[in-house]
Order: sequence, then C-alpha cells, then structure tokens
Amino acid sequence: MGRRSDLIRDLQRPKPITFVEFFFDLVYVFSLFRLSQMLSERLHWVGAYQTLIVLMAIWWVWAYTNLLTDSLDSRTIRLQLLVIGSTYGALILSTAIPESFEQRGLLFAISYIAINLGRASILAIALRRDELGLRPLRTTFWFVISAVPWLAGAMVEGDARLILWGGAIAIDYLAALVGWPTPRLGRTTSRELNLASQHFAERYRQFILIALGQTIVVTGQAVHDHDFSLHRGAAATLSFGITVLFFWIYFHRIREKLGPTFAGMPDPQVRTREAGLAHLLMVAGIVAVTTSDELVISRPTHAAPTVWVAVFTAGPVLFLAGHALLGRHVFVGVAAPRLIGLGVLVACAPALVGQPALLVTGAVVAVLAAIVVWDLIHAGVKPGDQDLPRRL
Repeated sequence: MGRRSDLIRDLQRPKPITFVEFFFDLVYVFSLFRLSQMLSERLHWVGAYQTLIVLMAIWWVWAYTNLLTDSLDSRTIRLQLLVIGSTYGALILSTAIPESFEQRGLLFAISYIAINLGRASILAIALRRDELGLRPLRTTFWFVISAVPWLAGAMVEGDARLILWGGAIAIDYLAALVGWPTPRLGRTTSRELNLASQHFAERYRQFILIALGQTIVVTGQAVHDHDFSLHRGAAATLSFGITVLFFWIYFHRIREKLGPTFAGMPDPQVRTREAGLAHLLMVAGIVAVTTSDELVISRPTHAAPTVWVAVFTAGPVLFLAGHALLGRHVFVGVAAPRLIGLGVLVACAPALVGQPALLVTGAVVAVLAAIVVWDLIHAGVKPGDQDLPRRL
C-alpha cells in the first residue's frame, strides 16, 4: 500500500470529462426508454414498485461507474476498456428491463451482477498495491452478498421475486451508504473516494440532459405512431413544454455550482450522497413524465382515471422534490417555490380525476410555468453559466 497506481487521478490536476464517459451515457437513452415502457405496461402500484426497483438498479450501475471515472483517471486505456465493458453490460441489462419481472428475470439479474462484480473485482486486482484498492475490494464483498437474493429472485416469480429483489437493491444501497463495511478491511472513508467534486457535478448534469433527451424521443415517436389531429398536436406541444420547463427549472441557475458546494464541506461524501438521491428522484420523475407523454398523445381527450392522474402528477412531484432537496444546499432560495408547486399538484390531483388527459397535462404545465416565472422574477432573466467544459 502507499505507492500510486497510474490509474489514480491526481487531485491537484483538473479533471476533464472524457469522451468515454459521454459514450457510456448513450446507452441510458435506451435504458430510460425501456423503463418508461415497463411503467406504461404496469399502471398499478405493484408495477410502480417493480419499475422503481429496476430504476434503482440501472441508476446504481451508472452511479458506481461515475464514481470510478471521477476518482480514477479515465484517460488511461485500461479504465476506458472497463467503462466500455460496463456500457455493453448496461445495454444487455436494458434489453431485459420490460420483462425483468417475467421471462427475462435471469438475464436481468446476471447482467446486473456481472457488471458490478466484474468491474469491482478487476479494479481490486489492478489496485491491489494501492490504498484506493481497498474500496473495490470492499464493494466486491458486498456485491457477492447481494448477488444471492438477485439470483434467488430470478429463479422465482411474482411476489417472491419482488421481495427478494427489493432486499437485494436495499443491500446495494445501504452498503454504499455506510461505506461498505467489510470484515478486517473496515469501511471506505472520504479520503479513499478521491472525489473530484466539479467533475462529479458535471456528470450529474449530463445525465439529466440524457434523461430529458429520451422524453423528446418518446414524444416524437408517439406523434408518429398516431394520426395527427388538433388535440394530439396540443398534447405534443404540452408534452414538449414539460420537458422545456424541467430543463429550465434545473439549468437556469446552474451558475450556482454543485462542485464548489461539495468541495467546501468538511465531509463532501455526505453532500455527494444527497445529490445522488436528489438526482435519482428527478430521474424517476422524468421516467414518469415520459410515460404520461405517451398516454396524453395517444388519447388526449380520454377521461383520465385515477392511475393516469397519479402518473401525470407523480412525474413533476418527484422532479420538484429532487430539485428542492438539491436546492437546500446548492441553489439558494429555490427550494420553497418547488415545494409549493409540489403541494399544489398533490392537492389538485383528486379534482383532475375524470378530466380529459389534455386538461390534466395543461394543469401540470401551468404549475411548472408558475415556478419558472417565480425564478425569472426573483433571480432575474440572466441565465446561469451554460458553458460546456472547456476541455473534454
């Protein structure tokens, strides 16, 4: 221990985002699209829970890969090959998403385990002489433990799979939350994470763009799949409007950086975890909005049943909740209007049941637009820093 591996990023040097990281993100356009398909085919509470488990699994694959490219030097060929391998694994994982609780459960479980165990064990070997090699060694231990309920769940069906996979994803998240405590190896500390806070923040922003991009793909596909009419055109316009409003709410005040906030904390690991939870909530919201886009464009004048209204409002509610959590530490003064908007959507939801889907979408747009107007009035019309990183 103690000698630096060439895989370890130098904290004293800037951490530019590399093209291999953008390449890895591309598979998530497909992943999130498949996830919205899964939800649209399961518009009930059990289906929502199944979708949540799968979302948490694919988010964990992205988040842990992001943690590696943040703390290690992604310009090295060895790490780039590891990221490309993870990209292929994520692609195979995504093909099983809609049927993950049916006939493709084993493919989903094996793909998820292979990505996590393979990546962690390879790094544990590559970094065996370095202090940072303890982290992948610890994660390997915990991925082996969680692999048991993942595989057991794939061998059964129905509620049994739901319970086992729920326990498996809980193990993965809780182990990370407490630093992967491992017998004789202890737990991971902030110093061992070797975080580049600015790079970490930029990667989150890129993922939000990827998620918003797939809503545009689904909106365009839904318009293409149905005969065009005035109502359908209005539905497509409102659906695109929600995407634009999400973009504005998230990016308008981007000059108040996530990175410096993390770096300025005594333990940036805590803020990084909060940011991860906040972005997971926002991505869940975007997935729900993608499903609602398809519903309103396909049947704009259909009377929205309770489950439709739940999906239509859950997307913005989750997105606003995530952004409010983020704003608690980062975007000064923005959490309150988002929480108010969230409350308005929840309060109005019962009255929207039975109304045309187009009207329900219009109500969502009105609430989101009010938040944007508040931002314009109180933060000014000058946009935040919209520049991309100077070096890639």
